Amino acid sequence: MRLLRLLGLGLLLATAQGARADDIGPAQAQALQQQLKDWLSGLFGPSVQFPEWRITGEGDHYVLTWPIPGLTGAKGEVATTARLRPLDAGRWSIDSMTLPPSGEFTMPVPDADAQGQTTPMTMRFSIAQQDTHGVIDPAFATASTLHGELGNARLAAETAKQRQEQQIDHYVAETRITPAEGGRLDVVSEATATGWKSASQANGSPAMAIGIQSLKAALRIDRVNREQVAAMMTASRALMAALPPDLANTKELPEPAREPIRQLIGSLQDMLSAISLEETLEGLQTEVPGMGGLSVKRFLLGLGGEAPDGRLHAWLNIGLDELASPSLPPKVATYLPHHFELKPSVSGVLVSDLRKLALDATQEGADTDSLMPDIAAIFSHGGVNVGLETLAFDLGPAKVQGTGKLTVLAPDSWHGEAHVVASGLDDLTNQARGNPDLQQALPALIMLRGLGKPEANGKRLVWDIVSDGPSVTVNGLDLSQLGGSGGKPAAKPPGQAPRR
Repeated sequence: MRLLRLLGLGLLLATAQGARADDIGPAQAQALQQQLKDWLSGLFGPSVQFPEWRITGEGDHYVLTWPIPGLTGAKGEVATTARLRPLDAGRWSIDSMTLPPSGEFTMPVPDADAQGQTTPMTMRFSIAQQDTHGVIDPAFATASTLHGELGNARLAAETAKQRQEQQIDHYVAETRITPAEGGRLDVVSEATATGWKSASQANGSPAMAIGIQSLKAALRIDRVNREQVAAMMTASRALMAALPPDLANTKELPEPAREPIRQLIGSLQDMLSAISLEETLEGLQTEVPGMGGLSVKRFLLGLGGEAPDGRLHAWLNIGLDELASPSLPPKVATYLPHHFELKPSVSGVLVSDLRKLALDATQEGADTDSLMPDIAAIFSHGGVNVGLETLAFDLGPAKVQGTGKLTVLAPDSWHGEAHVVASGLDDLTNQARGNPDLQQALPALIMLRGLGKPEANGKRLVWDIVSDGPSVTVNGLDLSQLGGSGGKPAAKPPGQAPRR
């Protein structure tokens, strides 16, 4: 939302004929207001209705007031206001932009107890402190910046059967858009929130509570194509207008929606070169009725993608530290992972193949059979590579690490290799023998121990896994022999140590 707000203001102000900062009056304000209306009508069509905003001139700046339809407040009109001042070279200063300090509105939401029905939800909010300011270059020839800050923000949502409340003690965000080669844009946005709390209750049951000490988010988008972004916005609005009200009960894609979806898919072509998002939560605590509490010292979620040579490379990054639950018995809680890290990735897919598949899927009568040639094309350029850059976790005294790579040549043909090492597995197995809560895992632990190969120093076990098609070998042992050896003992894995 921060990025869209900044881009939206930039696009709006790009249409304005700048007035000198010392001669802004009613005539200039009215002219600017008419320019903005004409620009929006040209972009979305004359039939689209927009809320009526007002622009007035006050000395050396404009004041833009944008009433929010359906939003009511205790002090009359509820609106967003912005104080805009023209600068040199066509740039604009956002001296301040203020959201309504409080308000209430009602919207329909799906009824969880009645499929296909809606129920009214009333939402109330309040913002005790806020500070938003920045500088926009509508031509994006120089950097544009936006600073947003909220303090003691509260939101409550309520239906006849559910209620949820949220609070954020402090929130601050910094967004910067800088020009890049070829008229493109680079976008960096960073945000931090502290003291986030949420409680929800349904049907009079005990409330579920969530609290986060701090949350940090970082977004980066490289080489944004402004024309494709505008095309995406136009296509998205056309698609929303074409979708039926009962979309959840619609089995086939409505005919009026086919063309906007194709336009939306087309707008994604060459829209950007890379995107990445990473969020880190510190001090996460939850309390679930009937299940107990759970806490995580740190939780990380990152994702991103790029296609510099026309081939997609996408990745995911998940990590957590010090997972704990005071609600579990101590003999069980001690086996919760204190550290977990997972980094999978996908590469080798031509973006053009994905786009053709998406476009063909919008054709009338499209089904799995008709799309099979498109699916086969995805694997025809050397296969799809699925990587496991990092796997790491602990389970009591056991610590596991691994990496792997899988090349999928067809839906039923692949080659994969993985290297996994573990320490402390024997200690974990011995503990499982004496812990009734872990004895169900004992057969799996014994099997893993039997398949493992000790390292030269004897401190860790190693599993080298290879898969070709449906066959899988671990340290040279074909796993199909384990259950189909005709009563003969399975081959002993190379280097297997005697069982303890």
